[in-house]
Amino acid sequence: MGWQSRTRTLQVFDTELTADTVEWCPIPQWAHVLACGTYQQLLEGDDKRTEGSAAPSRIGRLYLFDCNPQSSFIPPLTESQRIDTAAILDLKWCHVPISERPLLGMATASGEIQLYKLIEAQQGSSGLECELSTDLGPDRLALSLDWSTGQGESSDVRVVSSDSTGSLTLLSLGEADLTAVCQWKAHEYEAWISAFSYWDTQTVYSGGDDSKLKGWDLRMGCSSPTFTSKRHTMGVCSIHSNPHREHILATGSYDENVLLWDGRNIKQPLSETAVGGGVWRLKWHPSQEHLLLAACMHNDFQILYCQKALADVLQPQPITGKQPHKLIHRLTLWII
Repeated sequence: MGWQSRTRTLQVFDTELTADTVEWCPIPQWAHVLACGTYQQLLEGDDKRTEGSAAPSRIGRLYLFDCNPQSSFIPPLTESQRIDTAAILDLKWCHVPISERPLLGMATASGEIQLYKLIEAQQGSSGLECELSTDLGPDRLALSLDWSTGQGESSDVRVVSSDSTGSLTLLSLGEADLTAVCQWKAHEYEAWISAFSYWDTQTVYSGGDDSKLKGWDLRMGCSSPTFTSKRHTMGVCSIHSNPHREHILATGSYDENVLLWDGRNIKQPLSETAVGGGVWRLKWHPSQEHLLLAACMHNDFQILYCQKALADVLQPQPITGKQPHKLIHRLTLWII
């Protein structure tokens, strides 16, 4: 049964370009910091296109906000920084501080993985400073990234990224560099998403435009996947390991369905829920293990209540009302 939504809009911010990735800093001391990435493809003849360039270009902008949730501060979000970049396809904060500071990873249309360090800017506000960058290779877009630190482990920090050639790249973070450990062809077409198992960081999952969900054991090399699932009927574009429940995995697809899996038995999903729009991103709640947020391309956001699905292998239920699809050029802050 659907629950009545208790969300209400607090603030709307015009990002000018299409906002496609939004991430709160997961480290408690900096939990008030919000990063937002945008994307725009400029066609031939567009006034903003780089002069003399014959090919379409993709531009983006990275926004940083500070949030003060007290009711006396309206609006609660304050923009602290904006950085013009190549188009941004994904953002993820490292779950643990690196050299005592938060680190934000960014996947760009120029084929780079860039790492930004959060610093203290003027008048107590936050700012970002580019720390490291690595190129995944020529003629490819970096489409996603994930950190290996979901359980708070900081001894061996790695990043996995997927790109438009269907490849995955495993990167290792050193004291002064971000180094590619291995790169392999994972999918026939675009590899939309890559993700670590937060409980076993030698396990990586990937999803591609070939409609396949795959698992990879990094200890065995990456010549072949440990499993391949064709349960989704269209491109797999979102994967998130549950940080609270071992073995639990959520996946989303252009087929407009969210599937929950037990990683020990990937032959059959625990449940399947239609959400009325291609599932661009999935995010488990940071403290409530049964709540899953789905960002749907044609149906706004859906919050899935998954307790019964995980306990009794029943359907998770949407608890948010249906919203009309819009091409989003703004950032909306909600309270739940």
